[in-house]
Formats: sequence, structure tokens, C-alpha cells
Amino acid sequence: MNSDRCKEPRCLQSRFFDERRKGAVVDTIVIHSMFNPDADDNFCVHSCKALLDSRKVSTHYIIDRAGEVWRSVPEEQRAWHAGESCIPDATDARSGVNHFSIGIELIGSHDSGFTPAQYEALARLSCQIAKCHAIRQVYGHADIAPARKSDPWNFDWARYAADLKRLGGDAANIRVRPGI
Repeated sequence: MNSDRCKEPRCLQSRFFDERRKGAVVDTIVIHSMFNPDADDNFCVHSCKALLDSRKVSTHYIIDRAGEVWRSVPEEQRAWHAGESCIPDATDARSGVNHFSIGIELIGSHDSGFTPAQYEALARLSCQIAKCHAIRQVYGHADIAPARKSDPWNFDWARYAADLKRLGGDAANIRVRPGI
């Protein structure tokens, strides 16, 4: 893959989304992790998407174990990924994070960690998103909903931050977990 371009995501459309608040500016990325414990293949993107659908939630993107990026909700729409949530930074304690964020699910379990291909795809996708939106910060789901969530599990935040710096451009100045 050319380092200056991101491969176009594959489509795995969700029906669980709606309009963002009028005037909402997307400036945050929220990283999640998931797997489907009831599926024959816990890490199959289609079974993970089916689990999201069964819970009537969604995400903008899913990154599978091979690093393939799947788009489920258009970025201009509000995906239902964060639930009751609040930015944990004293200088930015906004609530209702779905209204101003892009949600990205990484397929992985509590024990599996994430693949090098997933980290690379996540960094490149973050760069692509930063070219279209004024992304200022990235959080994990557990950061914005600590009483309810624990993901992304075993995520290497230092690696991700280094990947953003390495790729440069609009993503180089994104703050990773400010206030945490």
C-alpha cells in the first residue's frame, strides 16, 4: 500500500445511526475492541457486525485481524458506539461523545491483543480521518465511559501514538488520551 494513500474501506453497512447534532464538529476518535463469543469464528467481521446489529449499536469503522478496514456508518452521520459518555479532560468535559466522534472497532479479545496489520490500518485510517475532520484527540471506550466499558483491551497506546507521529501530516498533532 502506498504510504500517501489509504485503501478505500469495504462496506458493511449498519442501519443503526442517525443525524449528528446541528453544528456538531467531529474532533474526536474513539477506539473500541470487540469479538463475538457466540460465533464459530469469534473474530469474523460478519459475526462481529451481526453482534453489533443484535444490540442495535454501530460504529463508523471495523478493522479485522488482517487489517482490512470496513465502513459501517458514513462519517457525516452519528454512529451509536459510545453510549452514555463524557470526555475525561478537565478542559473538555463534553458529554454525548457520539455527536462529535468517529468510532473505530478493532476485532480482538481480552487475550488476543491486536495484530501489527491492525495497528498499521488504524494509524492510516486515523490519518485519513484527520484529513477530513479537525481531529484533536483520541480516546478508548473505557476512557469516555469508565463505569461501563473496559475496551480497547490490552491496547498499546504508545505504539499507536508513535505510529501517528511516524505517518505525520494531519495526524501528527492528534493528542492521544489527553487528561488521562
